[in-house]
Amino acid sequence: MSRRQDIDQLRGVAILLMVMVHSAATWAPSDASTTNVLALVIAGLGGLAAPLFVTVGGWVTVQSNWTLRKALIRFIFLYAAQIAVNISASQRFDLYSPGVLTLFALLYLTAPLWVRISENLQLTIVVAISLLALNHSLLSYHEALTWDERTYVGGILEHIKHLLLTGTYPFLPWVLFSIIGASLNNHKPSQRTLLALGTGGVLVSAYFLYRSVQDEIPFAQPVGEAMLTFFPANSAFLIAAFSGVLLIWTMLENRQSTIGLHHLGRLSLTLYVLHFIPLSVFTDMDLNLYSASIITLGYTLLWWPLSVIHQARIPKYSLENAMRNMTHQREEEGA
Repeated sequence: MSRRQDIDQLRGVAILLMVMVHSAATWAPSDASTTNVLALVIAGLGGLAAPLFVTVGGWVTVQSNWTLRKALIRFIFLYAAQIAVNISASQRFDLYSPGVLTLFALLYLTAPLWVRISENLQLTIVVAISLLALNHSLLSYHEALTWDERTYVGGILEHIKHLLLTGTYPFLPWVLFSIIGASLNNHKPSQRTLLALGTGGVLVSAYFLYRSVQDEIPFAQPVGEAMLTFFPANSAFLIAAFSGVLLIWTMLENRQSTIGLHHLGRLSLTLYVLHFIPLSVFTDMDLNLYSASIITLGYTLLWWPLSVIHQARIPKYSLENAMRNMTHQREEEGA
């Protein structure tokens, strides 16, 4: 099955947002405000990176010829890639910290379960609401954990706990976005439906903003006290992210790439692993807000032309191609 450029574009947007938020977090001045307009824009857009990644992953998994053998090989490969990330960003992660790549490993391994759920629209809605409620009820168990506590792994049981619930990208609640992505593939909602759902979510998010002003707490923060938090991903964040993902999906679905954005999507795994290396090497730069903003923007956009050059000259040299070769599968949509 041929690859769809619009899906690769969506994944390309996700990797750009991921690079942007990671580089902004690395090079932001220590005295930078987290409530100014620029910080809120970066936090808002960057917060959509992982939800969009996982949603696209759910969509392409429906297209995939899933087998247990293929799932196990991908599981091992993605775990190894996560360890490579942890080594290159050792100032942020423990060697065996679960992250977004281990999340993808577990999601693909469990795909038969959540893809089956996504095939029934009513069941999808019930499960989505149940996951939001469960996530909210479990939040008190781990919302006070610091970054170090979320990334430190003292043994196999702690690794499993972080992988499933208390880590940076735990299976619960992130499986929700996989179910949404698979549902988008299975039911193919119209642009009008997607726009209506996304707009409805934006209105709910506007209420969250109103509440944050009334209660005098920050609207969005990666960690700490705020109406929307990413670590852990609270239910308010999940609703806002769901809205943003649907609106981006509405803008890019069924639209062909004319500026090479889809090349980024074809290298999302490779770029995700590689982009941490310069961030780790230059992590101690002392920058003011202006220079940090320019460097962050330049570093983010740099990967775009590099991906175009790569796909034109050496397309076979990538982690994606290595993983396909290991599973002995023909290239398929989103593989």
